[in-house]
Amino acid sequence: AMTLATKIVVLKGGVVQQIGSPAEIYNRPANLFVADFMGSPAMNLVPAKTRPNGQGRLIEIRREDGAPIGLRDHHAGDLPDEVILGLRPEDVAEAGFRAGEDVQEAECLIDMVEPAGADTYVVSRLGGAPFTARLHAETVAKPGETMRLAFDLAKVSYFEPQSGARLN
Repeated sequence: AMTLATKIVVLKGGVVQQIGSPAEIYNRPANLFVADFMGSPAMNLVPAKTRPNGQGRLIEIRREDGAPIGLRDHHAGDLPDEVILGLRPEDVAEAGFRAGEDVQEAECLIDMVEPAGADTYVVSRLGGAPFTARLHAETVAKPGETMRLAFDLAKVSYFEPQSGARLN
């Protein structure tokens, strides 16, 4: 449907969740259902805590071993203290392969490496949930080792945990 349509209607239980172009729905999902429904692999959805930090927010997520990862989002406005952070696998890269003021890096413990032709999917666990990064085929990632990943926070979506509504 995404390759043939100019407009898509996403329904859940007969209720309209979002209407828009394929790009709008993919890049700016209206809620957690749409974020999880559109895309393969689906958008990473991770519980996070936030707090003010200068002109933005400090976003804290936890690795599987409990270690905190602090990401500074300069564009995050007024967010509640607890959110669901959403980031597509293609918006995460190996450190050094993506740069810019919105790119934040962190060490992640790798659970699984899945070669897929031109790409390699690397799965970590953040906030108790699987977190997939789509990396280049030649990645040297190995299960059980840590790897420095770069998160493009210009592409992040924030969702309200109870209602699932998009916050940004």
